[in-house]
Amino acid sequence: MTSHAVFAGMPDEGLAFLEDLEERNTKDFFDAHRQVFREQVQAPFAALIETACGRLRRTVPGLGQPRVHRIYRDLRFRKDKTPYNTSMSGGVSHPASTPGRIQGGYYVNVGPAGMYTAGGLYHPDRPALERLRAAVADPDAGRELDRILRRAAARGMEPWLDPLQRVPRPYPADHPRAGLLRARSLTLSRRHERGSWLLTAELLDRLVEDWRALVPLNRWLERLPED
Repeated sequence: MTSHAVFAGMPDEGLAFLEDLEERNTKDFFDAHRQVFREQVQAPFAALIETACGRLRRTVPGLGQPRVHRIYRDLRFRKDKTPYNTSMSGGVSHPASTPGRIQGGYYVNVGPAGMYTAGGLYHPDRPALERLRAAVADPDAGRELDRILRRAAARGMEPWLDPLQRVPRPYPADHPRAGLLRARSLTLSRRHERGSWLLTAELLDRLVEDWRALVPLNRWLERLPED
C-alpha cells in the first residue's frame, strides 16, 4: 500500500457516503458512487494508516507494512448478505525479532460511529495460546503483564479477552491471574465516539496515542519463550 497524501482528517463527504451505504448497501449504489469512495474514503484512510505507522516506527523500529482491509464483506458463512462494510479498517503487525516469536498487532476501524482502536493477540492458534498461558502463570512474566494492563487502563485502553468459562487445566481455579488464564485472546481496545475531531488531524493524533499505548503489550507478547 502506498499513499503520499498528507492526512488532515476524514472528509465529511466520505463519512456521509458511508452513512448512506448503511441504508443502501447494494452494488448499484456502490458502483454509482465508486469515485467518491476511492477519493473521499479509501485514499484518506490509507493516508491515515500510513502516516500513523510512520510515527509509530519512531517507537517501534522494524514495524511491518501497513494494510487496509477491503470494503467487501466475506459472505461465505453469514446470513446477512449485504455486500459492503460501512466503515474502514486496517492495521499493521508488530515486528518479531526472530522466526517463531509471537506477533501482536495494531488495528483501527473508522466510520460514521467514530473510531475503534485495538491491538495485541487475537484468537491465536493452540501452541501460541499455550505459550501465553504459561507466561501468564509465571510469577515474573505474569506480574509484568499485570503492570502493563494497569498502565494501559490509565491511558484509556480496556482488555478484551473472549474468556473461557473455566480456568483451563492444569492451572488452579484460584490462581491469582485466573481471569487472564481463561483468555482466548489478549487484546486492548478503545472506542472514540464520533465528533468533529474525525474531520481533522486530531484523528491521527488519537490513533497514534492509542497505538503507542499498545506497544508494551505487544513487546511482552514478542518476548514469550519459544516452544
